[in-house]
Amino acid sequence: MQGTAFAIEEATFDASLLPEGCRTPGSEAFHRAVTDYFQQAYGAMGGQVAVVFAAGRIEVAWDPSAAEAPAMAQIQPLLQQRRFSEARPLLETLLQLQPEHPEALYNLGVLASEEGQLEEACGLLRRAISADPSMANAHVALGVAALRQGEHSEARQALEQAVELEPQSPFALSSLASLLASVGDLAASAERFRQALAVAPNDLIAALNLAQVLLELDPEQHRDEADRLLLQVIEAQPFGELANKAKDLRGSIAARDLRQEQPEGLRQDAVSYCLQALQLFEGLDQQRFIAVISEVAALGQGGLEINEPNTSRTLKNLPGTWSDLALACLIHVGMKRLTPDEDSGLGIEAEYVEAVRMHEAGQTTR
Repeated sequence: MQGTAFAIEEATFDASLLPEGCRTPGSEAFHRAVTDYFQQAYGAMGGQVAVVFAAGRIEVAWDPSAAEAPAMAQIQPLLQQRRFSEARPLLETLLQLQPEHPEALYNLGVLASEEGQLEEACGLLRRAISADPSMANAHVALGVAALRQGEHSEARQALEQAVELEPQSPFALSSLASLLASVGDLAASAERFRQALAVAPNDLIAALNLAQVLLELDPEQHRDEADRLLLQVIEAQPFGELANKAKDLRGSIAARDLRQEQPEGLRQDAVSYCLQALQLFEGLDQQRFIAVISEVAALGQGGLEINEPNTSRTLKNLPGTWSDLALACLIHVGMKRLTPDEDSGLGIEAEYVEAVRMHEAGQTTR
């Protein structure tokens, strides 16, 4: 059996792995704690560990005499806790003792992929698949790494094999769907994303990606399905990157809806409603304004049919009846009053700008 040896700079050792009071490189307490750390890390495997400190470096050598390979049951918790610096030497040792150990190859391949070492990752993952062709996760990991390398053919083959092995794996299905979208096969991508959501209906990333694919595929035919998916994402996670992307896509739907009947120029009805909202809010104190905008925004979360002229709603905080387009304009103008640099995503920014111009010029609604 072959031993292992490596050296690292004291300054680069992850001091958070050591007890407090022993984290100053070069100190005796640091040397004792580092020695204890490596002896404990390798101790379960038997053999002998030597830790030497020289010129600011830590030199570690393990002699596997009469050693037993570390068990994956010992390594897996470290991987789950993302304690990769502790898991890696155990995986490398296991691989030295059992060069075709599929789980060691797979996990080292995943670590290499996360670190951006894609060529190394693909090599390790191919070996894992060769050692155990039934390991679906290795096929998925190879597909993802190959896709990041731009090797679409290998990526597709690996991901399709993963889905064949585990048809109910949402990660495999979503990964294959993403690849299909990247190569322009939108119909097949949408089908795979739908399959992934059937297995994992709360997967917000899959929901967002499916909505985006549907809008690219046919925004008119798939408009309602895409909007439902985006609303699901926003309701489940109102803030953050996912929510922002979903709001942007809903904005593109709203803009398209708004201009379906008038593809050229501004919608004058929306301009009029925005101007009305500007005048209305100008006459309200802050408390009343907040009450109105909160009520209207809550209605908007349920979806507005801005192209349906016959919609009619009543509000607790305002008299009269309001069409859905009028409510959308209230939301947009109210948001602009609160956060001038934000866009409501309702697709009426151009109409709002025109209404502001008219308002500043002293024009009123008819």
